[in-house]
Amino acid sequence: MQHDQIRGADLAFQQSGSGDCDLVLVHGFQHDHRAWSPLVDRLDQERYRFTRFDLVGCGASGRPATPQRCTIDEYAADLTALCDRRGMDRPVVIGHSLGGVIALTAALEDPERFAGIVLVAPSSTSGFDFLPDEASFEALAHPTREQQQAFARAAFRRPPPEEYLRDLISAVESASPEHMEGAAHAMRTFTRQPDLAALAALPTLLVCGDRDKHIPLRNHLATQQAIPRCGLQVYYDIAHVPFVETPDTCATDIERFLATIP
Repeated sequence: MQHDQIRGADLAFQQSGSGDCDLVLVHGFQHDHRAWSPLVDRLDQERYRFTRFDLVGCGASGRPATPQRCTIDEYAADLTALCDRRGMDRPVVIGHSLGGVIALTAALEDPERFAGIVLVAPSSTSGFDFLPDEASFEALAHPTREQQQAFARAAFRRPPPEEYLRDLISAVESASPEHMEGAAHAMRTFTRQPDLAALAALPTLLVCGDRDKHIPLRNHLATQQAIPRCGLQVYYDIAHVPFVETPDTCATDIERFLATIP
């Protein structure tokens, strides 16, 4: 991992691949850059340059002083600043879960900044309208260790490889309390679905599973329908992490989309 000071925070990132097309990958809630390995390993290393980074409060990146440094808006500003610092001109951003709405927020701030976006089971763009009660939210914002582990395992319909699950649990358990509280509150109040029409000129693909327990399929479909040029791929009997549960198919679909971007 390399480190750089981005907007006053120590941001850890990793670059690989030798291509001239930049892909920036933004991980999900409580994860870190390791989550992307099954997808990166299956994409063309000679065509793409991959940049994976840990959100502030996650992985090897610095710990924030307050939850307010871990909002979707703050993370979106980090994404754009990292792209600028590393000289990436109009990269494609691939965001999973929380990372998906981070990508959308950065694009809404500057719709011409990116060449395209891939949303992988993105967080809801209509807030947590699907959570049944306050206790469910508290389990996200201030979880016990047992709740964190259960949340990680519930992301899958099909059990992931044991090594991947170990890395995931390790990342989840090391996420800072500020990240969990700040990001959870930001996702709860992320109601920007009406704004997504502004992305009419941005090539976008949304991929998700029909058995997603974290974000209901109806929320994914509402997000996709709100973006004028958004393609859709729904995987049968797959949950919240399609690039792990059906990695070959997911990588093929994403690469097919990437080939259509000028």
